[in-house]
Amino acid sequence: MLLTIALGVSPASGAFLSTADSARVGASADDQARGVARMVGGIISYSRWPGRGEDTIAICTMGATRYAARLGEADGAAGRPVSARAIAPGSSAAAQGCDVLYLGGTTATQQQRAIAAVHGQPVLSIAEDDPACRSGAMFCVVLNGGGLTFRLNVDAISRGTVRVDPRVLRLFDETPERPAA
Repeated sequence: MLLTIALGVSPASGAFLSTADSARVGASADDQARGVARMVGGIISYSRWPGRGEDTIAICTMGATRYAARLGEADGAAGRPVSARAIAPGSSAAAQGCDVLYLGGTTATQQQRAIAAVHGQPVLSIAEDDPACRSGAMFCVVLNGGGLTFRLNVDAISRGTVRVDPRVLRLFDETPERPAA
């Protein structure tokens, strides 16, 4: 079962807002990368790794990414420190030490192999180049006419060892408070 959810974070207030404000189609690649970093940080903030405290979350990118340039800045939305590093596609050993596996432009087979390699491990998987979310990733980034969204793969999350709080579904409902007119 897949659900589509919109997510964004206001840089000024930290409150969630419509993704049309954070990553409009036609916005610069840097703006889109910032929107993805906020989205990934928001997902991390609703996720818990077994046996871990609030230490640094390691985000590993695999493949050619379009929106991952700012993932190291996801800590503001995540509410905890994050680090980001690239790993080589096809190398399951390279995923060692990754808390989040962010899959960029790789073949469907490479994505499925990468996800299978971390199966049973406490790794949150996010696919950038899988709008139908069929690779087996837990979350899939989607950039469309309405802005930046993600798809949630409930089956993958339920089989994983990272616990994702169901309140992640509320991310699109939260809006910043607006001053009275």
